[in-house]
Amino acid sequence: MKKSLRTFVPLTFICFALNSAKSAEESCSAPILDKGYFLPVQKSYNHEDQIKYACDNGYKPAVEGWWATSTCQNGNWSHAPQCIGETFCFPLTIPNAKDIKTSSVFFENGHMIEITCNRGYVPKDQQNSAYCKNGKWISVPICEKSPRACSEPPNSPNSVIIHQKYQDVFDTGSEVEYQCKDGYVTEDKKTKKSITCNDGTWTEGSVCSETNGCDYVGMETGAGHETVMQWKITELWQDFCEMNTADYPDLENVGVKYIKNGETKELDCTNVHIFQNYSVVKCIDGKLHKTRCKYHFKINRSKQVSK
Repeated sequence: MKKSLRTFVPLTFICFALNSAKSAEESCSAPILDKGYFLPVQKSYNHEDQIKYACDNGYKPAVEGWWATSTCQNGNWSHAPQCIGETFCFPLTIPNAKDIKTSSVFFENGHMIEITCNRGYVPKDQQNSAYCKNGKWISVPICEKSPRACSEPPNSPNSVIIHQKYQDVFDTGSEVEYQCKDGYVTEDKKTKKSITCNDGTWTEGSVCSETNGCDYVGMETGAGHETVMQWKITELWQDFCEMNTADYPDLENVGVKYIKNGETKELDCTNVHIFQNYSVVKCIDGKLHKTRCKYHFKINRSKQVSK
């Protein structure tokens, strides 16, 4: 008995859960359809039940076709069955045109509408009106690409277009912005560039090229003939000091030396004394600090004097 009870309780629970889910889905009452008829005829319909309907002579369903289908969706018919006059026109959708704003769901025979094309498009043959005649639209306008518009922007290597959804036509005067991928900059050392549609042609833009690690951005001359050069290295600012040894008579002329901020170099002096002399040069906050030439005594502890 215990074994049978354990098997029966889960089945009861499952049935209860299924019934609860089914009861949560509302049924639909039979629709009221003027000037038409539907099948099957019932007082109520379960969720996702369907009916087929058609209309009397002189009328048509509120959707395309001489007969239509409607589905019960949680207590509501989708769509609501409806019959309209045969000479009425359905809402008109024109590619590349703005939505037609109107309070009417259907348009009576003889009704005229005017359309406005999207930016970058113009009405073909300057025809922008359509007429409802006996349930059909006649003289339907066509929005074609303007001769002054541009096609999609050119593919620029090592960059992407930002702040712009994809579209294949841009009106003249439109501007798009590119951003270089990490490690790349334009010819003017920027990470972004823009191009503009000008009467059917995109203006030329800079190409994103890979940085070489150091990008020279400026220089200034300090006291003592030193030159402070600023460089940009992978988005971090670093200072370098440039020192031309030819400008210092007491130093051996070995050309230009670049000393990184915080580094120290020993530069040989001209041999005016018996012992070799040198100057200690340090770059601090982009400024050179140089000692006078003198002999700096050093003890070489790595060597021992043997007797």
